[in-house]
Amino acid sequence: MVLHSGFEAENGCCEHFFSAVSHPGYDFADEAESVLSEYDHQAAEYGCSVRTEFLLRFHLSDVANQAPVLRRILAGRSSFVSIVGQPPADGARLALEAWHMAPMEKEALSDHAFRFRFRHYEAFLVEGRNPDSKGSFSQTADEFLALEKMLAVHGGRVADNTVRTWLYCRDVDNNYAGLVQARNEYFAKIGLTRDTHFIASTGIEGQSEVPSRLVTMDSLNFTGLEPGQMMYLSAPEMLSPTAIYGVSFERGVRLVFGDRSHYYVSGTASIDKGGNVVYPGDVRRQTVRLLENVEALLHSSDGSFSDLKCATVYLRDSADAAAVRAELECRLPAGLPLVILRAPVCRTAWLVEMEAVGINSCGRSSLKSLN
Repeated sequence: MVLHSGFEAENGCCEHFFSAVSHPGYDFADEAESVLSEYDHQAAEYGCSVRTEFLLRFHLSDVANQAPVLRRILAGRSSFVSIVGQPPADGARLALEAWHMAPMEKEALSDHAFRFRFRHYEAFLVEGRNPDSKGSFSQTADEFLALEKMLAVHGGRVADNTVRTWLYCRDVDNNYAGLVQARNEYFAKIGLTRDTHFIASTGIEGQSEVPSRLVTMDSLNFTGLEPGQMMYLSAPEMLSPTAIYGVSFERGVRLVFGDRSHYYVSGTASIDKGGNVVYPGDVRRQTVRLLENVEALLHSSDGSFSDLKCATVYLRDSADAAAVRAELECRLPAGLPLVILRAPVCRTAWLVEMEAVGINSCGRSSLKSLN
């Protein structure tokens, strides 16, 4: 089944979100072709097509073997495609997430980057390249340097124009520390501190199709922004700033336009205001607490659960999927596009984490609309 949510501004500019999980098939190609066909058909019913496709992300159960097959199936599809080794928690081979925006024009800058032109802004989705270096520290540093160089060509800077990142880390239990150190050092070099701001992010277990690639970074970037257009989300009465335990990312960010606000909630777990894991060993209570944390972050800047348009949930143990889904369905909007994946969180005691995107019409009249 394909799940859908949408947002339409008063000027008719719209955004659509879809999620789907494949049905068991004869092989991976059969499952992939079937779920893509179902998704394309559903998207067309909302006036969406490859032309409006902004982001297309696939989560695969065996990325090393399946990614080359998927790329052959997608050959000729002019879209930014992200492929991550994160098995769907229900045993399927493939889960899909898609985001459409219209009107806009898009252009492939390389195999790893797309530019999207709106009336008043440009957006860039960027994926890092296969590594020349070894180790999670060096590969993370290389990812940020590559993004910095790409943005500079288009008049942007990581500090001013990167809205959020996704850092996928192979064997997160052993390689996350190097990722954190490299990000901390890079942010310090470009002047990002706890007294300025960091960048919203998810850092999670995720594998590349290239086994030597320990860290893969996707990023969303907007140029044409004015100072203060990105508002960083916090709810210190519920969950601590990340800097108190040596990590540098924002809990979330609200990107305000003249006609709407985008909310990007970073990967959020069951954490308290002291930076401690809450309810170790109890996945149901951890799910409830992370939802309370996400809600507090949204409420801090004129948002709510009703504004959510999609969510991605990460589990350390796939056996917890049913229990987690039950808690999510009690609290999140009915029919919300959502995928649940097996992807261990950065601390072993955290059993579940969630990221989300929200949109509402709380724009700022002094700013230019998205379109």
